[in-house]
Amino acid sequence: MQMRPKQCRVFLAALSLATIAIPQARAGFMLGDAANFVVLYEGNGNNQLGTTNVTINGNIGIGDPSGVTTAYLAASGGTPAAINGNVLYAGAVSPKNSIQNTTFTGTVSGGNGNVQTDLNYLNGLSTTLGGEVGAALTVNLNNNQSQTIDASSGMLDGNGNRVFSVSSFNFGNGATLTINGDGAGDSVVLNFSSNAQFGGNIVLNGITSDQVLFNITGGASLTGGNTLQDNTNGANLTGTFLDPNGAVSVVHTVLTGRIFGGDTSNMQIVSGDTVTAPTGLPEPSSAASFFSLLGGLGAVLLLRKLRTSCVR
Repeated sequence: MQMRPKQCRVFLAALSLATIAIPQARAGFMLGDAANFVVLYEGNGNNQLGTTNVTINGNIGIGDPSGVTTAYLAASGGTPAAINGNVLYAGAVSPKNSIQNTTFTGTVSGGNGNVQTDLNYLNGLSTTLGGEVGAALTVNLNNNQSQTIDASSGMLDGNGNRVFSVSSFNFGNGATLTINGDGAGDSVVLNFSSNAQFGGNIVLNGITSDQVLFNITGGASLTGGNTLQDNTNGANLTGTFLDPNGAVSVVHTVLTGRIFGGDTSNMQIVSGDTVTAPTGLPEPSSAASFFSLLGGLGAVLLLRKLRTSCVR
């Protein structure tokens, strides 16, 4: 195909813009299929995910690591009391599963292979990231105080995560922790090697809940680890909270993000919580990312070829 010089200039300009506009996958950790859940409960032992007087907007997954369903959902009523999503068991639906005095808009089903696969993936992610050396971070917030963290001050790992190692953590009622990021750039990981209790607000600037991971490490499965407590007296939290090896409780908190973990203890989401999965485009699968990359390479090669033809 031969084009006149003016046609070449117009076509090349349009193709160049299209090439620039091809979306690029962001750096850092990825939740993968786990991003389809707002709560994932480990389900080790004969324990329950208890919800009382809460609103949960998103899917709930309950694991079955032993291959014998023992963990279960115990949802009771109050004002408000709603689960707007599906309840998915990795194994069979527990006969103890109970949803009472709670508005429920989804379905309860068992044998969902993704639930345990996702939990196994998250456990490995927690271990891998928890083993990295991060920039030392102290959070010391008394009631109503404020502190700001810039993502750029974190230790950049080989996967594009900005990693912090939290050496001391105090987060009083009404306090505000602000994390500044750079949009589609690096993700932020805060590793905790001790108990973590959040009592105030977490504000994210330039990044989303799925780009910030509060990773509570320590302990081994079936022995108990460090606890995660979000007890904020109605404050707003944003981020992804992961504690595979310890007890998890969320009390009177407005969370836009995700709660994953729970180990061998009861998980409690109670007392006026609102837990909502982040909105936005789902993370691309590895296959989608691959074909997006191929499309980008193809566009670049075509652009070069056309430029050569136009010069002639």
